[in-house]
Amino acid sequence: MNNRRGFTLIEVLAVIVLTFIVGSLVFSILSQSLNNYEQSELRSKAQTDVNRLLFQITTVHQSGSTYTINQTNNSQISLNPTNDEVSSVSFNGEPFQYEITIDSIPLNDSKTIDPTEETSFDITVVVRQQGNDRFNPLEVNSSISRIQAGGDDS
Repeated sequence: MNNRRGFTLIEVLAVIVLTFIVGSLVFSILSQSLNNYEQSELRSKAQTDVNRLLFQITTVHQSGSTYTINQTNNSQISLNPTNDEVSSVSFNGEPFQYEITIDSIPLNDSKTIDPTEETSFDITVVVRQQGNDRFNPLEVNSSISRIQAGGDDS
């Protein structure tokens, strides 16, 4: 009997097919992991941007001067104090879109706030990313308040 050492064509094809299947699975897992990482990064950036926006609103509100919150488009928001001692603040939240609600009333264009009359208000910011179906809307609820000076010490 002639006993040659080597692989048959069937064995070589089986190894190629198995290698292709394992490679496809590994690629699929890596691709999914990369997509999940990107979505996590976007969500983290959105959360950071909302925190920065709320901090800016709180800072202007605590200054005590009347100010206007303007939303020029879905991504750009500006805070314009009437007092010259406090500078205007603009916020550009690209690539996200923001829906702001103040005391359950949507901010369509602008709202003027007088901290001496309205010492606190509830604000809700909903963040979306248009064209990205995997990005779940992020909703942040907060309360902006101003501590008033105490009464006289007599």
